[in-house]
Amino acid sequence: MGNKTVLASLQRASVVYRTENGQGRQVWADVTLDIREGDWIVVTGPNGSGKSTLAIVLLGLCPLTAGRLVRDEGRFRGVLQSPDAQCIGDTVEEELNDIPGAMEMTAERRALFYEDTLLAVGLTLTPDRALHTLSGGQKQLLNMACALASRPSVLVLDEPTAMLDPASRLEVIEAVRRAHRQGTTIVWITHRLEEAAEANRIVAFGGGRVAFEGTPEVFFYEKDEDGSTPCVELGLEPPFVVQTAWELLARGVSLSRLPLDADQLAEAVTTG
Repeated sequence: MGNKTVLASLQRASVVYRTENGQGRQVWADVTLDIREGDWIVVTGPNGSGKSTLAIVLLGLCPLTAGRLVRDEGRFRGVLQSPDAQCIGDTVEEELNDIPGAMEMTAERRALFYEDTLLAVGLTLTPDRALHTLSGGQKQLLNMACALASRPSVLVLDEPTAMLDPASRLEVIEAVRRAHRQGTTIVWITHRLEEAAEANRIVAFGGGRVAFEGTPEVFFYEKDEDGSTPCVELGLEPPFVVQTAWELLARGVSLSRLPLDADQLAEAVTTG
């Protein structure tokens, strides 16, 4: 992993939720994980495995029951599954006003900044637009726009494309790519395994624990003695591209790389 700065470190962390009847429900047990500067981590796992708990723990919204979270003092911003839960104003402009430094700009500069901020995720909303008139997907994109414009040290995204159409998903992925190139560390929590192509590391939860941590190539392609990959062992379905590559390899087709998206697959077949 080199000498990259550790921005957040979970050390034997456990989380217990209190239910209405006073009983405890353990959602994490003994989770140890480091998030380093420059990472693009995709976090996945079956439903109920504990992956979404990572978002609220990193953002300081959920205390640990045991263990430690050591966090860098840099800015952490998040986009959570429920866009309404993150809206603080009544209009688009009120949401944008919360971006650090926005209110220090001149009115003219701020108007241009807001327009660019929205366009970065494909939104063309007027600042006076009422939030209650927006769709769930538009609210999610607005939350994403505000988070990106804040230029955080770490951007934590919990199912950020769940409410979006295919075109909007591409807008979001490209916007997050730009942020990553500019130095933002990405923690991307998703059940859409095709989104793992951007990652340098996959962290997969299972039963409230980290069941896998490693590269996407190992997660999707490294088979054990029974012929099963870490992805399949967790009961997850690999992306179509990966399944296609498996089939090609089984038929003796030489691939120049282990592809994670359609472009990589085309390149792997062409140069294989």
